[in-house]
Amino acid sequence: MLLLRRTLVRSERSSSLRGTKQSGAIKFFVFLCVLCTSMVQTKAQTWIYYPGDYEIWLSNQMQNRRTDRGTFFPVFWKVDSHYNLMDFHKEFNLSQPEEVAIYAEGNYNVKLDGQPFEGTPTKIMVPAGKHKINIKVFNQANVPSIFVQGKTIVSDATWLVTFEDKEWIDETGKTSDISATKWLNAGSWNFNNATKSPSTFKLPITPQNAVAITKKNNTQLIDFGKETFGFIKLHGIKGNGNITLYYGESKEEALSEKGAVTLDRLSFQQVAKKDSVMPLSKAFRYVNMVIDGTVQVDSVTMLYEYADVKERGSFKCSDEQINKIYDVAKYTFHLNTREFFIDGIKRDRWVWSGDAYQSYLMNYYSYFDNATVSRTLLALRGKDPVTGHINTIMDYTFYWFLGIYDYYLYTGDKTFITQFYPRMQSLMEYCLGRRNKDGLMQGLPGDWIFIDWADKLSKKGEVSFEQLLLCRSLETMGLCANIANE
Repeated sequence: MLLLRRTLVRSERSSSLRGTKQSGAIKFFVFLCVLCTSMVQTKAQTWIYYPGDYEIWLSNQMQNRRTDRGTFFPVFWKVDSHYNLMDFHKEFNLSQPEEVAIYAEGNYNVKLDGQPFEGTPTKIMVPAGKHKINIKVFNQANVPSIFVQGKTIVSDATWLVTFEDKEWIDETGKTSDISATKWLNAGSWNFNNATKSPSTFKLPITPQNAVAITKKNNTQLIDFGKETFGFIKLHGIKGNGNITLYYGESKEEALSEKGAVTLDRLSFQQVAKKDSVMPLSKAFRYVNMVIDGTVQVDSVTMLYEYADVKERGSFKCSDEQINKIYDVAKYTFHLNTREFFIDGIKRDRWVWSGDAYQSYLMNYYSYFDNATVSRTLLALRGKDPVTGHINTIMDYTFYWFLGIYDYYLYTGDKTFITQFYPRMQSLMEYCLGRRNKDGLMQGLPGDWIFIDWADKLSKKGEVSFEQLLLCRSLETMGLCANIANE
């Protein structure tokens, strides 16, 4: 709209035409403004939830998919969860009555100006005038979230949310003072379809074929040409017997039936042909399929799973070897850009703060996908109370603060800083409370002093590297305190 306004002003200054032509230009501009406003209103609604909760929930889903020889392999740090009861509200001033559709993920009720509707309405009529809508949602399994769709009443980040409304009525009928209730602006991502709730989100997939297949007796070694990530799909399965899939980043690993870290064991009694997709995604280049019995498989393909990020930066130089190195690095980074920035698609498939900090910087150049950065930061931080360092590693806690600094430097996102400054405060208080008598950071029981995988590197006592990271983290706190007016 700003571009349209400037274009119109330039047009008026450069033109000597007046009267009807000028009037026509103004009318056309007004029409475009109305059209743009209508488009914004149409697209504005999205699923909303408590800020940070979906990120924590999603990271719990993603990080606990790791297996070792088919055995569940969970993370070894504290796992937080979403708040299961949420209150959403917003005030509206309508010039005319409006019908509003309501979708919720969980059990919910709806109030208009404090008065509840009967049951769980999917549509309500809001009269003209000033009104307040409250929607309270409970969901133990998934993140409580809502999608509200009307002509002007829509769910977006301007709604306020709380997990603790502190609203009560005593025996005299007196209503509580809820001025102490802490309200935040709702969180959201790009869930703009009312019929697709946040808990149903999955990364996109696309079919890919193998580049070579080597058959020997009852085995097939399937080569997909390069390191990849996704779900193996077996086509045309028929007969009785067992199939074992051994995955490998190298040919040797896939052929090592006792050494392959990831595998799938399947059993079939199939009269008619059918297809089967593996339930868990894997990282691999090679898949060794071993068949026992009369079961047969027509073909094997994969469903490549990826994050749909757009390339913003590029690199090219006169040295083709360097160009190839860059392309391999870019592809590797894209593989590890998923719901969050992870350390590796095979091992550990987890979100590590130190690895993520490097990824943020590569992302700002390659994709400038701010949503993945903020999701990763929130997933790493978790919730209060703080009982240990992020990933149990002292330096990784400090890298989290440095990631906040860079995020604001590149995005200028003050809302993020303001909303999550309390979580910064409590984490920093935890760190400062673990200093020694000289005010320096020193590893205590339960602290992993990582720094690097380096032999003969002393990590005991007052390691200077940790003090440097603490100083930079305190600088971040000072910057964010000013933004949050603390």
